[in-house]
Amino acid sequence: IDEIMEDEDLIALSKHKFGCRIVQRLLEMCPSEQVSDLVEQLLSVFLLMSKHAYGNFVVQCLLQNAARKQRIQTFGLVKQHLPELALHANGCAVICAALEHGDTMDRGILAEMVLEDGDRIAFMVDSRYGDAIIINLLDVLEDAGYHRLLALLEGNPKFEAVLQQRSYRGTCA
Repeated sequence: IDEIMEDEDLIALSKHKFGCRIVQRLLEMCPSEQVSDLVEQLLSVFLLMSKHAYGNFVVQCLLQNAARKQRIQTFGLVKQHLPELALHANGCAVICAALEHGDTMDRGILAEMVLEDGDRIAFMVDSRYGDAIIINLLDVLEDAGYHRLLALLEGNPKFEAVLQQRSYRGTCA
């Protein structure tokens, strides 16, 4: 890892079709102390990486495999940039990873942030990739939030079709 840290542009490597896999393996296999500089570099360009075709996989890997302190930093950035991430295909994948790999409190906070903006929810359901966030929210939300989300989505034909394909605790009707 020292050789890569010295000789490579890690951000460029993280955005490369094959290089992103190398960075992911480093994040998965190396002790957090060994990759702390790499993580700091990645977090300094979080939004760029989250929206990049290959860089978003590295951010998802951080959310899943980084040390607790690094994951907390990454979740903080997801929360900070939620509106912009929710409007971008790769950003949606990062939000889904945060909902999947976050602890209960982080997932709840993120879900509530999404629920605060009914217009954003409507956009996500109708967008090509945002509906995945809505599906993840249905898995994460507790009863009150779950029913609030269903009420916001009531009457949306695209979402009702998604619900019919999956078995959830309720329906939009």
